[in-house]
Amino acid sequence: MNRRAAAFAALLIALPALAACGGSGSGSASDRGQAGFATDGTFAVAIDSDPGDLNPLVTNLVNAQIVGMYSYDTLLSLDPETAKPAPFLAKSWTESPTKITYTLNDAITCADGTPFTAQTAADNLNWIADPANKSPRLESVVPADAKASAKGNVLTVTTSKPRPFMLYDIGAQQLVCERGLKDPKSLSAGSDGTGPFAIDRVVAGDSITMTRREGYTWGPKNSTSNTPGMPKTVTAKIVPSPSTRANLLLSGQLNAAMVSGKDEERLAALTSQPTPAMSGMIVYNHHQGLPTAEAAVRRALTQAIDLDTLTKILTGGKGERAKSLLSENPSLCAYDTVQGNLPSHDPNAAGQALRAVGKPVDITLVYDNSTDTGSAAAEYVAKQWETAGAAVKLDGGDENYVISRTFAAKDPSGWTASLGLNLQTGTPAIFPQYLSGPAVPAGTNFASIDNKDYNRSVAAAAGRTGDDACKAWAEAEKTLMTSADLIPVSVTPYKMYFNGATTLYPPVGGQLPGSAIRVLK
Repeated sequence: MNRRAAAFAALLIALPALAACGGSGSGSASDRGQAGFATDGTFAVAIDSDPGDLNPLVTNLVNAQIVGMYSYDTLLSLDPETAKPAPFLAKSWTESPTKITYTLNDAITCADGTPFTAQTAADNLNWIADPANKSPRLESVVPADAKASAKGNVLTVTTSKPRPFMLYDIGAQQLVCERGLKDPKSLSAGSDGTGPFAIDRVVAGDSITMTRREGYTWGPKNSTSNTPGMPKTVTAKIVPSPSTRANLLLSGQLNAAMVSGKDEERLAALTSQPTPAMSGMIVYNHHQGLPTAEAAVRRALTQAIDLDTLTKILTGGKGERAKSLLSENPSLCAYDTVQGNLPSHDPNAAGQALRAVGKPVDITLVYDNSTDTGSAAAEYVAKQWETAGAAVKLDGGDENYVISRTFAAKDPSGWTASLGLNLQTGTPAIFPQYLSGPAVPAGTNFASIDNKDYNRSVAAAAGRTGDDACKAWAEAEKTLMTSADLIPVSVTPYKMYFNGATTLYPPVGGQLPGSAIRVLK
C-alpha cells in the first residue's frame, strides 16, 4: 500500500468510497461454490498506518476510509468496469444539475437495531454542510450550498447552482446513524453505522477489531449477515512495512494486504487483484516568499527532471506515466492533460531559467522515505535540481510525517516541494477545494495555489454535466500543468494479495467494502 496510501485521502474518497460491484479475476469469489466458504471465520487485513479518527464525517485519511467501509454503507455502489452507479442503501435515484433524489431501501437498520431512514441520511449531509462542524467533507463531497431533506424514504438534495458529479460525490459518503450524529466523538474510536461490522476495540498504532452484526440484508450482490463466507470478526492490523505484510500473508496471519516492490516476488503463488493508484506526484508550495511561488521557477524545476526516469524509479519499473490528476480506475472522466502541457525535459533551459531568477533557489523537498524507491526518487530529483543550480534540503519521513509537514503543516512556509503526497480521485470536481481558494490556515488550499486561469475554468466547468463537464474540467486541469502548479508523475497497478480469503469484486484504490469479503475453509 505504501506510496499510494501516502496520498491525501480526501481526494481519494469521492469515487473509491463507492463500493465496487461486478468484475472478476484472480482472487475473485464469483466462480467459487458456497461449499468452499468458512462459517463464522476470521479475516485480517493490513493497513499501513494508524487511521486516526475513525468518524467518516470528519476524516480525510484513506486508512480511516478503508476501515470505515466495514462499518458504514453508502447510498450508491459503483461498477468498476463501467463507472456507472448501482444500488446500495438507495434503490433508485434521479439527478439534475441542481437537484438529486435517492429513494432508500426499506427496513435498513443500524448495527444496534435502530432504523436508518432518509431523514437520517439528510441529517448526515446537513451535519457536514454546517460550517460550525468544520468537516473536511464540506465542499469536497457535500457542496457548501447543499440542503438535504427527506419525505418518507426519499432523500432530496438541492443546490443553488449546478454541481457536476454531485450524484456520485454524495452517493459515496459513508453515512452514520443518529446516535453517532448526536455524539460524533463516540465515533473516533468506535462506530455507529449500517455496515455489516461494528467496531469493538481500537488499539492505537496496532489494530482495529470488528464483529459481524445481525440483520444485515442489503449488501451488493445480495450480501447479508448470513451469507456463507462472511467473517464473524475482522481485524485491521497496522503494518507499515511491505516486507512484514508479505511475511504475514505467507504465514496466514493476514488474509489480505497490498504489497509492492521486491516483496511481490515472494507472493507469486497467492491470488491478487490490481488496484491502480497515483504513485508519484510533485507538489510545489506557492506560499508568498518561497522560490516556488514563481511560475518560472516551478517550470524550470520541472524541466530539470526526466519524468520518464522518475517514473521508473518511483514504481520500480512496474508503473507508467500519469496522464492527469485522475488516477483511479474507473474514473468519471478520462483525459490526458499532461501531454503537451507540462514543460519538456530540458536541463540546459532549466539551468538558464534558475540563473535568470537572480537570487538563490533554496528547496526543502519533503518526501516519503518508507520505501527504497521513494528515497531513491527523492535523491534523483534533488540531484537534478542541484545540477540546475538549486540548493536542495531533503526532509524525509513516513506518510504521516509527509502529511504533517505539508497539508497539515502549522507553518505553511516550512516546505517548498513534496514527493509522496499523492492527491487522488476519480472525480475532478473535488480538486478546487485543495488547489484554490483560501490558503491554510483559513482554508484547505495547503499549497497556497492561486492560478487565476484555473479559477476561471473551474467556474465555467461547474455548470456543465456529462461529457461536457469532463471536457471543461480537462481544460481547467491543463492550466495547472502549463504553470507547473503540481506534477502528476506516475500511476502503479498496486496489487492486493489474498490468502485464505477472497473478494466478490476488485478493490478500488485499495478499498474493499466489508460485504465483499469471503473467508475460505
